[in-house]
Amino acid sequence: MALTDRCDIFGSVHEKGINRIVRHLMRQRPSLFNYGTAFFLRNPNLLCERIQAAPEVLQAHDPLLSVQDPVPILGAAIPLGLNWCLQFTDLQIDFHPGNVFHLPNELGNLPAQRLALRMRGCFGLDCPSEEFIREILPQVEAEEVAQRGKEVFGTKERQPAAPEREPIVLPTRKLQCLCVELFAVLHFEWGTIPGNPQQWLKLRLDGLEIVDLGPAPLEEMAECYIRAVLKLGILPRLSVPIEAMVLNITELMRKQGLAIGETITLQPTPVPAGVPNNPAVEDDRLKAFINLVVEV
Repeated sequence: MALTDRCDIFGSVHEKGINRIVRHLMRQRPSLFNYGTAFFLRNPNLLCERIQAAPEVLQAHDPLLSVQDPVPILGAAIPLGLNWCLQFTDLQIDFHPGNVFHLPNELGNLPAQRLALRMRGCFGLDCPSEEFIREILPQVEAEEVAQRGKEVFGTKERQPAAPEREPIVLPTRKLQCLCVELFAVLHFEWGTIPGNPQQWLKLRLDGLEIVDLGPAPLEEMAECYIRAVLKLGILPRLSVPIEAMVLNITELMRKQGLAIGETITLQPTPVPAGVPNNPAVEDDRLKAFINLVVEV
C-alpha cells in the first residue's frame, strides 16, 4: 500500500535526524542545557561535566551557561549563598520499535505507537570547607546578636527596612556532583478540552524511570515529583489545537497576487476515519498524514 493511499500528502522524520539536530543544538547553544551561578563563567573547569561547545561558540565568546542565583543558606543572619550547577549532558529520542537505546527493566519494551526519551543530567552543589565556615562564623554570630538586640529593645520594627544585600557566595573548590539517567515513554492522542469542543493533539506520559538513584524512597519521591511536573505542568503546554495545524493555501496565494476562486487548505487526516494514527510513531519515524481540502 502506498503511503498516500489514505491521504493526499505524507511526511516523516527519522529518529536519527532528530537526534543529530539535538546534538548540534547542544553544541551551538550550550546555555540552553547548562545552568549555574556566575562563578562558573570564570571557572568552567569546576563544573560537573565539561561543556562540549562548537569552536565558533568559543571564538564568539557566546555564553556557555545560563546564569542563576546561588542557593541560599537558610536561617543565616547574613545572606549567604552556595554555587551550584545543573547540566543536561545527553538527550536522545527513540521511536517504536526502539533501537537507539535500551529502556530500564521497569519500563519494559517500547510498545507500539510510543516514543521514548533518554536524558542524562548532573546536579552539582558546593560544600563549603570547614576553614571558610570558621572564617565567616564570627560575622554571622555578630549579626545574629545585633538582630536580637534590636528585638529586645523594640527598635527593629521602628527602623526603615534595610535594602536587600547581595549574598556572600562562599568560594568553591570542588562541587559535589550527582549524575543520573532519566527515561520516559510517551504517546500522542487526540481529544477535546473542557469548554473547547475542537480536537487537540496531546502528548501523554506512559512511564518514567530514574536509573539507580538510591535509596529507593528518594528515587520514588523524585520520580513522583517529575511525573507530576510533566503531566500537570509541561505536557499540557504542548497541546496543539487542530485549527493551528490547518494551513490556508488560498490566503497565501492571494497575498502573492494570485486570484483563486476555491478555498484550499492543508489539514491533518482524521483519526481513525482516514488513518489509524496521526501522527504515527513507527518504523523509527514520526509520520504525518495530511489531506488537501478544496472548497468551492
